[in-house]
Amino acid sequence: MVVKSPALMATPKILGIGLAKTGTTSLNDAFAILGITSIGCPESIADIKRFDAATDGIVADRFEALDRAFPGSKFIYTTRDRVSWLNSYTRYHGRKSSSLAGHARMTRHLYGTTGTEPDILLDAFDRHELHVFEYFQDRPGDLLIMDIADGRADWDILCTFLGRPVPDTPFPASNPKFTDNIFRHLLVYLEDPAVVSKITRAPVDFLKTLSIEGYSPAELLEEEPTKRGDRILTKSCKHFGSVPKAAEKLHLETGFLEAAITRHRERKALRLKRKSTVLGKRLRKLRRLLRKQ
Repeated sequence: MVVKSPALMATPKILGIGLAKTGTTSLNDAFAILGITSIGCPESIADIKRFDAATDGIVADRFEALDRAFPGSKFIYTTRDRVSWLNSYTRYHGRKSSSLAGHARMTRHLYGTTGTEPDILLDAFDRHELHVFEYFQDRPGDLLIMDIADGRADWDILCTFLGRPVPDTPFPASNPKFTDNIFRHLLVYLEDPAVVSKITRAPVDFLKTLSIEGYSPAELLEEEPTKRGDRILTKSCKHFGSVPKAAEKLHLETGFLEAAITRHRERKALRLKRKSTVLGKRLRKLRRLLRKQ
C-alpha cells in the first residue's frame, strides 16, 4: 500500500480572504472559540500548512493559489462599507512600521501602493471584491460573505457554513474602535516622538501628526483595553526597566500597568497554546499514517 508523505498531502483549510481591517482578527478569534486552530497574517504558504485556518495578508492576496494548494477548502470573505474601511485602513497603516520586504511586496501587489492614497485604496477594495465574486460565481457553496466590522455577523451563518455547533457566547468583536490615546499619552509625558516611536514602533512621521492639546489621562484610563494598548504599556515597562519606573514616567498607577501586562501575557499564552495544539495534531496525524504503512 502506497501512502503519500505528510508533506504531499493537502488538507482542506478555512481561509479568510477579506482585506485587512474587515474583521479578520474577530474571525480568527471566532475560529479559536470553535476549536479551529488559525493564524492571522501568515508570511508564507508553509505557515498556513500548520493550521486549520488562516486570514489576512497573503491569504487575501493569493487565494487562487491557495485554492489550488488546498483543494476542498472553504473561503470566508469579510467585507464592510468601503468608506469606513478606507478610514480604518488609513489610520492602521499610519501606526504600523514594517521592515519586512516581503510584506511590502504583498501590500503593493494587493493594494497597488504601500501608502494611503484614497483613490488607489478604494480602487483596490473594489477590485478585490469583484475578483472574489467572479472567482466563486460558479461555486457559491465554497464562499461565505460576512460583515463583521459593522456588527452584522452572527454564529448561525458561520457555524452553518462550517458544519459546527453554535457556541453559547457572543460573537467576538476583537478590535474595538482603536483610538490614538495610548500614543498621545506617551507623547505628553515622554515629550520625545523618537522615544515613543522606539517603544511603540509607530513611525515618527505618524506621531508628529497627533495633537496632544487638551489631552487628559482620563481618556486613556476610561476606554476599553485593547491588545495594541496592552502591548505598548508592557513594552513601556520593559523600556524603563520596571513597572514602578514606567508608572512614574507615564504618570499611571502601577495597578493599571500590571493589569495591562497580565492581559498581554494571557494573550501570549493563548497563542502558544494554539501553536502547541497544532504541533500535537500534526504528530498524531503522522503516527496514524505510519501505522497504516
